Amino acid sequence: MRTMSIAALLLAALLPAGQGFAQSACPGHLSATALQPVPRDAVYGIALRSDDATSRALRDQVFAALRARGQRVGEPATHVLSWRGGLATDGPGRGGSDPFRFDDSDRFHESDDLHWMQDLPRNRRPGGAPAAQRLNGSVELRDRATGRVVWTAVLSCDRRGNDQAALICTLVGAVVPAIGQTVAGRAF
Repeated sequence: MRTMSIAALLLAALLPAGQGFAQSACPGHLSATALQPVPRDAVYGIALRSDDATSRALRDQVFAALRARGQRVGEPATHVLSWRGGLATDGPGRGGSDPFRFDDSDRFHESDDLHWMQDLPRNRRPGGAPAAQRLNGSVELRDRATGRVVWTAVLSCDRRGNDQAALICTLVGAVVPAIGQTVAGRAF
């Protein structure tokens, strides 16, 4: 008993503050393909279709993560990241790219804006259980000079909760370390 308590305290002390045993905002898998090498001196930018709060938060998180890895970000960017994705909700009559509108769960709708990533309403199934949200997305890195895709990733995860900042942090934490690499089914 005492050994287990000491081990638990040691583990808790080693975890970053606030991380404890919290569940991921969207546990899932990422696969990526490097089509060409990304130059070490690449300057990263992000192609966003809107200047809403979600887009700015994603851009800021990606730029911070890239800087932390020693990468350069800003304009003029030599390589541009773009994000696309969609949400699907289980159950009859639920699904779609807009998390506030649920039409048809048999179709996957994707969008190149970030509305698919925005805060979810507190959906409930009959009986009070929350509706499961499946987030599917892709990220591309293009060489701005040639317009060619040099790296691409696909991800799929089960959205848990409504914490927008946690979702963005989870996705950025999965994608940024994989940029330029080929990986298959990496869990996040």
